[in-house]
Amino acid sequence: MCAALARALVVDDERMNREVIVANLRAAGFETVTAEDGLQAWEILDAHPGAFDVILLDRRMPRMDGMELLRKLKDDSRLDHIPVIMQTAYADPEDVTAGIKAGAYYYLAKPLDRRLLLSVTEAAIADHQRRQRLLDDLDKRTTAMLLLDSGTFRFRTLDEGHTLAVALARACPQARHLVAGLSELFTNAVEHGNLGIGYDEKAQLLENRRWRQEVEARLDTPQGRARLVEVEVTRQTERICFVIRDQGDGFDWRGFGQISPERAFAPHGRGIALARNLAFDHMEYNDIGNQVTAWIDMADTSADRGQAVCAIASSLKVDAPPLVSEEIQLARAMQLELLPPQKSLDDLLRRSGLLLSAHFETSSSLGGDLWGMQVVDQYRTGLWVADFSGHGLVAALNVFRLHALVAQCAPVADMPAAFLAELSRRLSELLPVGQYATMIYGVVDQSAGLFRYAAAAMPPPLLRRTDGRVEKGDGAGLPLGLSARVAYAERQMALSPGDLLFLSSDGLADNPDGDGNKLGNGGIKTLIEASGQEATANSVLAPFLARVARPLRDDLTAVCCRLP
Repeated sequence: MCAALARALVVDDERMNREVIVANLRAAGFETVTAEDGLQAWEILDAHPGAFDVILLDRRMPRMDGMELLRKLKDDSRLDHIPVIMQTAYADPEDVTAGIKAGAYYYLAKPLDRRLLLSVTEAAIADHQRRQRLLDDLDKRTTAMLLLDSGTFRFRTLDEGHTLAVALARACPQARHLVAGLSELFTNAVEHGNLGIGYDEKAQLLENRRWRQEVEARLDTPQGRARLVEVEVTRQTERICFVIRDQGDGFDWRGFGQISPERAFAPHGRGIALARNLAFDHMEYNDIGNQVTAWIDMADTSADRGQAVCAIASSLKVDAPPLVSEEIQLARAMQLELLPPQKSLDDLLRRSGLLLSAHFETSSSLGGDLWGMQVVDQYRTGLWVADFSGHGLVAALNVFRLHALVAQCAPVADMPAAFLAELSRRLSELLPVGQYATMIYGVVDQSAGLFRYAAAAMPPPLLRRTDGRVEKGDGAGLPLGLSARVAYAERQMALSPGDLLFLSSDGLADNPDGDGNKLGNGGIKTLIEASGQEATANSVLAPFLARVARPLRDDLTAVCCRLP
């Protein structure tokens, strides 16, 4: 790590402490900014969220203490990645444990030791920069590994492990957490396993800034050139399993499953605990410590709910009253829980300035429409609207399937055409003959000023400019689930501040009013042209909703995204 490129925010209510920390960090090449308490620090961070590489945070301060600021940081997607080093004069294990659980993985004891101040600060930044490089590489990789069912891989060096971690994570759900966890386990297998660098020895190497040189030197020995790390990967319906073996003598892993208060003040020793807590659903070592088995569960809450709906469906009789059955009402409640909660929409507005709103209405108690959003990164947000063939219970069952699959396809969330292709492949293995879905999936990319999208037989996206003009995209494409091998075209629309992006299912165009007249594509365009600058989905649709005949003949979903 080059300290000269790093900027630290020092938060402490005692002037002398701030001056001591700043003097030592600046002497080591850091840039520094100071805050006198948590409230002032929050104002600085909120105004400049990308300005800092590390935060040195005093625990006890007036107005806003360190723990309160830490919680605000970890609740804010702009700031939650910044490593926090907690300073405390009280090395109470309970206080340290509480801080670790809140997200402070690095600690410094008062009075400050200059050697530890620099080694812990540099370690925190180095760990953060390494994870950011992993995420950057993750965004650039292709999706070929999505086709992997099982495989065995071998690597020797840390760089080879880095490359493999990125490739494997790209094929899995929660890739951004998984890539960090795999990297930690791969690094451990090389340095502690094959190269035999112990915990105390690594601490000394880090203090002397010789860890990387020692790793490279040992890799260049006959033993280092001969030893490999082996990784077995197996994809099953319910989980993806990783078995990682090194050729070393093993190590005592038992004390590293959690970040202990005793090690919180050390510059390293967190990797296994972070992998266990953040990346994997289950992780265990063999007795001697040269093999670890870890897996992630593929099923999420929507899949569990889908199984519940299947159980409900199997218990229903054909002539069950469709709007009275308590089971149907339970299934409807579970289906509504699949929609993005208001908290997510509020977080999106706070984080990016995007105002997202939607109207969701089914033609019966259960429907085949669904919409969703997912944060790709700080500047990109994925939006989608889907519509299954059929109505009622059968279509609703497919909605639960889709919701689970969307989460599993998160590794390609930034690649709309690949996203739809992978969804189609998976649905083709699940859906009965004759059932399919139409869908549009796109990414609002604020940094590039683009809406990049792919469509599968959906109404085209519409974009209303600030001068009232409405531009139409292209919704053409093969419906999902008809073929395991289908390619989709990625299209794009230029975005400008104040634009309104509008996505909908075909129920908007096809549901008739009381006189039997349908809105049609031309009528949708008219609605959007007439909407004001502060438009939401419900305000755009208000004239239509006032006269549409009910019950609806087809499920209706519309999503509005207004750019800041």
